[in-house]
Amino acid sequence: MMNEEWTEERLIASIHGVVSGLRFARPQLRAWYDNWLRARRLPGAPQNFAHAMVVTGQGSGLDPADDGAALCLALAALGGPQPVADCFAGAVAAGLFEAATTETREQHRRRLARAMAAALGRDHENTELQRGETSDELQAFVPENGFWTDPGHLQPAIILGRRRLCRIDTVNAQGKKVNGTGFLVGPSTVLTNFHVVKDVWEVFDQPELISVRFDFSATTGLRDADQPRYSAAKTGWKVAHSGKAKWIKEDDYWWDDLDKRLAWLGQVEDTLDYAIIRLDGAPGLQRGWFALDKVEEAEPDGVWIMHHPGSEGQTLTGGRAVHTFPMKSRIFHLATTAKGSSGGLVLNQGGTPIGLHYLGAEAGADPSEPFHQNPTMNVAVTLKAVSEDLKKKNALTQLTSTTDLNLIAGCIGRGQPVFGRQEYFRVLRDLWDGSKRVLRIHVNPFDTPITRPGKSFSFSILQHFFAAPENHYILFRAGDIQVDAYRLACDTLATFAPNPAEILPKALDTTTPAYVRRLVSKFMQQVSARLSDKTVWIVLDDLDKHDLSDASGREFLGTLYDQIGQQQNLRLVLVGLREDVQINGLDPALVAHSAINAKSLENPSVIFREWLNERGARDTALDEDGLKFLADIAGAYAGTEAPLERLSQFVTDYVAGAADSLFGSLGTEAPEDT
Repeated sequence: MMNEEWTEERLIASIHGVVSGLRFARPQLRAWYDNWLRARRLPGAPQNFAHAMVVTGQGSGLDPADDGAALCLALAALGGPQPVADCFAGAVAAGLFEAATTETREQHRRRLARAMAAALGRDHENTELQRGETSDELQAFVPENGFWTDPGHLQPAIILGRRRLCRIDTVNAQGKKVNGTGFLVGPSTVLTNFHVVKDVWEVFDQPELISVRFDFSATTGLRDADQPRYSAAKTGWKVAHSGKAKWIKEDDYWWDDLDKRLAWLGQVEDTLDYAIIRLDGAPGLQRGWFALDKVEEAEPDGVWIMHHPGSEGQTLTGGRAVHTFPMKSRIFHLATTAKGSSGGLVLNQGGTPIGLHYLGAEAGADPSEPFHQNPTMNVAVTLKAVSEDLKKKNALTQLTSTTDLNLIAGCIGRGQPVFGRQEYFRVLRDLWDGSKRVLRIHVNPFDTPITRPGKSFSFSILQHFFAAPENHYILFRAGDIQVDAYRLACDTLATFAPNPAEILPKALDTTTPAYVRRLVSKFMQQVSARLSDKTVWIVLDDLDKHDLSDASGREFLGTLYDQIGQQQNLRLVLVGLREDVQINGLDPALVAHSAINAKSLENPSVIFREWLNERGARDTALDEDGLKFLADIAGAYAGTEAPLERLSQFVTDYVAGAADSLFGSLGTEAPEDT
């Protein structure tokens, strides 16, 4: 609902000046906006991008056919400056807007974020100084130059950080609960401080004593997102570590003395106090991760720390960086930290990840002496040092491997059930790591024909495991595919590049195969130039109902098949193509198969019972007769026409709420004090 101060007219006028000149691919933005709305579930917000065009800006004079006007209307439909700022910052962080050729990506994103903040009257952050007792466990508060604020109110780079930040709960050698912070550095790997998990690592060697929670904050807007709690993998959970560094205790203010500081930096250069833990699951496929093989060394002017101090949710604190020369493997900073901040993500003043926070110290001597300007000092390990250490240990390449793709209690997304399909999950892992590039999903012939066996639901599962913005999807229904190569190439390119007609060659000035090769070459160039940091999924659905496009359109697809092995970040999913249909030009070694078999559909009551056990029934003392009774009801409801679809509807309508009450909700849990 629009507040009195911010009328719709004022909001539109403020937004339009920022977005009117932006260049972006409208289909890509529309898909991102719809996903953002589903995640946030704002009261009074439009249902989707198209709905926003209808409900917003009547009489404003803006034409929704214009990209800039449509973006303005979509943002204004959110109802107020804060959701507008959050949504726009997320789109900027996702890289949806083209930068000018004279700008770096970081400069471009910072400029857009500042422009929107200024337009919405949000130039200044809400800050509050927090004090507390100094911890005796390698943490300290700093004086008045520190400030704390919510990371959602800062710059676009923070949005990516808060998706990847996690709270780590574990125990020490005495069995006492302790907590720290970490962040994703791979699809299944988290980086934290070694001293956070040291006792579990060295004394207990029990991964079940480690629990990792994402979205541990009241302001993420992701209460209905995937279950945020993961455990360490049962085997192979110890990826790499470096020991706890020594600290000079006997001399107050030694960090302000250059000679003593240099001596300490030399002593701790090979003890970086980090641990990388492999999780049971792959949250990084939905959230993304910070690639340690791409970090750069930089001297910061100031730092932002994203962390979980004490029992707090996601917190952002900022402060000056001091003693930056020589920096070596450490960053000295004055951002406020506390017990629980260990393992926090350190960003420089521009939002670039540069460090792993790990300790703070407070001197006990009289701070009034003029030389001792920093009575409190906090320290982080540089990510560059961690990266170099991992290279020495031949462990850097292990970060991007993943454990099996697992459902959360038999569900995806907001508790949407998935029945069977375990073999499909294994196939998806092969596609993710690149050992396979093409996926064929088909339905084996049934003795009794079953309508809608669930093959198209495969796309929903795919999007769950490999989410935006790290993944970009191009979905076509076979009946809608254009018959000629040029129109098909235009439609494909338009999902991520503005004005595709200006990019692609139009004139058929040579033979059809030669012309199509030019089209495919241009398409591949654009994928490399615009989506090099994403995995691109081209999904062709309903291939069992419609033939692939003929004429030059079929030639385009055939040429694409031939080239797909050369484009590392491109994947092709063919849904419904019969197993006996041959694809010319496609290397069989790059093809993975996933079949839906009659056996997986023939007994819905058994399928439901297996799902109910996975959802939590096996861990409760429920009556067996009662469970069988419920399973028989579900099976009867499913019937034989679209059984899995109807079974999913039954669970969503009649079982999900009761399962949440009985087994625990799949949404974000409330914070616990430690």
